[in-house]
Formats: sequence, C-alpha cells, structure tokens
Amino acid sequence: MSYGQKMIDTLQKNELEEAMNYFEQALKQDTDEELYLLADSLYQLGFLKETEKISLQLLERYPEDDELKVNLAEIAIESNELEAAMDWLLEVTEASVVYPQSLLVLADLYQVQGLYEVSEQKLLKAKEIVPDEPVIDFALAELHFSMGKYAQAIHGYEELMVQGLTEFSGINLASRCGSSYSALGDLEQAILYLEQSLEEKENVDTLFQLGFSYLQDKQYRRSIETLNQLKELDPNYTTLYPYLAKGHEEENELDKALETIKEGLRVDQYNYELFYYGAGIAIKLEDETLAEDYYLQAIQLVPENASVQLSYTNLLLQQNRYDETIELIQKILVQNEVDPQFYWNLALANEGIEEYSAASTAYQKAYPAFRQNKDFLKSYIYFLREEGERTIIKDVLNDYLTLDAADAEMLEILDEINSNY
Repeated sequence: MSYGQKMIDTLQKNELEEAMNYFEQALKQDTDEELYLLADSLYQLGFLKETEKISLQLLERYPEDDELKVNLAEIAIESNELEAAMDWLLEVTEASVVYPQSLLVLADLYQVQGLYEVSEQKLLKAKEIVPDEPVIDFALAELHFSMGKYAQAIHGYEELMVQGLTEFSGINLASRCGSSYSALGDLEQAILYLEQSLEEKENVDTLFQLGFSYLQDKQYRRSIETLNQLKELDPNYTTLYPYLAKGHEEENELDKALETIKEGLRVDQYNYELFYYGAGIAIKLEDETLAEDYYLQAIQLVPENASVQLSYTNLLLQQNRYDETIELIQKILVQNEVDPQFYWNLALANEGIEEYSAASTAYQKAYPAFRQNKDFLKSYIYFLREEGERTIIKDVLNDYLTLDAADAEMLEILDEINSNY
C-alpha cells in the first residue's frame, strides 16, 4: 500500500498527525502516479496546501503538464490568491489540450472578481472550441443566472434537460428553470418547473420558491400548504414565516397570521422583518400595544430602516401622539435623503398641535413628491383653505383636478377661490 493511501485511510479515522507523517513519506517515496492520485483525493477532501505541494513537486518533473497548472490555479482561487491563479492560467496556451479547461477556470476567476462580461466571453470561447460539452453549457447557464440574464439561463438549462440530465454539480435543473421563470414574472411556467423539481427531489429551497410563487400567483391556500410542508422539514428556515403569514392574511386568517409571526420569532428573535410584518398584522387585529412593541423592536434591530420608521410614525399619528411623531421625524430628517412621506406625516402632526407655520413648511417640502397623490393633495387643500393661502391653493387644486376633474367638492372650492378674486 502506498503512503498516500495510508494517509487517506488515516484521515478517515481523524488521525491527523499520523496522516501528515504519511504525507511526508508519500512525497519522498510514492511513485508519480500515486502522487497524482493522492493530489486528486486531497483536493476533494479540501486539503489545498497539501494538494498544492504535490502539484508543485510534480510540475518540477513534468513542466509541460498544463493540467497541473490549471489545478494550481483552482487552488489559488479557492485560497483567494487571485493574482497567482491568473499567472498559472496565462501559462496555458491555445495549443494545449487543456486550454478549454483553463478558460473555464479563467471564467470562474473573472466571475469571482465581478467581471461577469469578461467571464462570459471566456466561456463562449470555450464553447467555440468544444461546442457539445455539458460542463461549459452548465457554466454558461449558471453565469447567466447570476447575471440576471434569465432567458439565456433558461435556454442553457433546458438544453441540458433535453440531453436527459436532471441535475448538474448538485444543482437541480428544473428548479433553476423555475427560479428563472419566476424572476421573469412567468409564474405559470415557474410553478410547473418547481413542481417538477420537487417530484425529482425534495429540497427546502425549491419548496420555499414554490410556496413564494404560489403566493405571487394568488394561490394562497396552496402557498400555505407548501410553506407548512417546508416548516415541518426545516422549522429553522426563517425566511418562510413572513410569507406564510402573508398567505394567512390574504385568506383573512389574521389570528393564524399573527401566530405564524410569533412562531417565527421563537426561531429567530433577530429577524426584523418578522417584527415589522407582525406589527402590521397586530394593527389589523386592533392590538396597537403589540404593534408598537414590534415596531420598536424592529427599529432597535435596523435603526436606519426608513420603512419601519415610517410605519411607526403612521401608528403614532393614528393614536394622535403628535409630539412623539414630531420628535421622531425630526431625528430622521437629519439624514441626507428621506422618504417624502415623513414630511407629510410631519405636516399632519404639526397640524394636530396647531403649529401651522411648521405644518406649512412640511407640506411644501412634501408637495413636489405627491403632486400625483389625491389623498395628499386633498389634505393639503384643506389646510391651505383653512390658512387662507389663496395663491398656492389654486396650483394644488389644479393638480388635483387634473387627476379627478369631476370631484364636485374640489370644483366647489375652486369656484369659491375664484369668486373671491
């Protein structure tokens, strides 16, 4: 038995120190063929440094072995030594039999660096050389998927499926097609592929994608059933809980929706989305105390999240807690960019405490963003009418009547304004 084989056997017994002793002996006494085999085994086991050491030793003996250079490049990429990986790959010329393989690794290197278009060029070049290689087709499909080129990704995956393949490198092809169609908004095709994928192999990510697709397609009961199935398989899959709650909400099962949120929080108490969505459910159930508690916990987790802050100010306004609303919004307005809804809420809060000058300023800042919003315009018109702002009110009325020319109340206010000139 070779020292390399003794090393592998010892590793399987978790006897690392003895295995390393066998490794040193293998480098000195095993044949080159045995070292090639050992390098392959160690790479599969994740022993990159040892694999690199063997490959460098072999390369000294066989400097024309380009496959060793490609292997060393792969090791360098996994070790985040990207410049070294590039150096190894550039040593492989177009005349080499492993040149297409080097292009695949080069594409991987460029993808790691975020240079997706360059990666795509390398894969297309490899495909020109070896047009019927499934490894290249899959790599292209995966690259297109990661680039958001979903139509091209689907073409690649379906080409592989035509060849009778259902999986490649542990990836279910039907699941990838389903995810791609979902991203394109074709829910019917997405659901068909995702259902097919689950018939081939049960997978928690595919179950989630299917449940989410059912939800988007307004098949709420099927979404609930699928996400409950996922929950039974993996209750720690925390992403499912907001969507399962949403399904119950759409079915008007608000108590079940809130219980789902609480169940999710027992699994992950640091998931702000659960607190945020749960607050909305609590409001519908008229439990404003719980809603406020959830909003405050969400804000504590994500203090800069504008959506959470805005929803909380909406609750404070609803409860006529104007001073607290103003205090919170003024802290938020220190930021460079804010949602204009904050200015609208600030205007309403200042109106509530009869600080009309401050309310006017806030309305003016919100106005440009809400010239197409009838609710805002109507609120602003009532305020301007009360304050006697005759000039500004005509502009706001014109904006409103552009959206709804038949609103009798607004037409009456406009006539009233015109008759006073």
